[in-house]
Amino acid sequence: MLTTQFSSLSFLHNWRTKLVYFFITPIIDLFLLVLINAQYTDKLDWSVAVASIAIDAASLAMQTMGQLLIKDADLQIDYELIAKRPFSWRYWTIKTLVALVIGMSLALINLGLLFCFGAPIVLIKRAVILLPLLCLYGAVLGFGAWAGSWRMNDPYFLINIFSSIMQLVAGVLVIISAYPTWLNKIALLFPFYEPINFIKFNHANLTTSIFVTLTWLIIGIIAYTSQIKFVLQTRSHHY
Repeated sequence: MLTTQFSSLSFLHNWRTKLVYFFITPIIDLFLLVLINAQYTDKLDWSVAVASIAIDAASLAMQTMGQLLIKDADLQIDYELIAKRPFSWRYWTIKTLVALVIGMSLALINLGLLFCFGAPIVLIKRAVILLPLLCLYGAVLGFGAWAGSWRMNDPYFLINIFSSIMQLVAGVLVIISAYPTWLNKIALLFPFYEPINFIKFNHANLTTSIFVTLTWLIIGIIAYTSQIKFVLQTRSHHY
């Protein structure tokens, strides 16, 4: 079952896509943020580099969760699921596990590279400790984004939006308390800034991020259950 899930992910089909997703994209994000920070501080801030890798792991976990669910919708597996066991523990656990493995793999590979180039071990340890939680947050957000886009023409609509702003709302480069009020409020709607604060500054209120994640999970479940009857009746998707 797990092998089937991994094989359904498009970015694992060949070494080129693996290279892009697991190395090139995270490294580009890392260099961009580190160079921007260095321009204003005149120093290399390893905490920004490590935090960037950690949030990229959460982002890939979110994208993985979404892609797995969208693939099932393309194959019309979702019809069978919602008709028989819409809350199958085995089904949802496997999806979440795959998302966690993918996200954590990205992080561990790139954190290992950062360590080889001199990143402080204390920052690496903090990131490793928070990795399961960050990737779980990403998987929950991926579920919520998929549920919200289930019957849209573009099932990746919300996932693409969340992916594009994740570095910003996590406060990887600048702490969110320094944001304008409107942007600070948007960042507080996502669960990533507290884990990133822990990685960068060794203090955070993770209870808040857990509460926000549970809120996203509830929103996702409501969006999912409210559409089940319609999807079963129409037996079709817009995509």
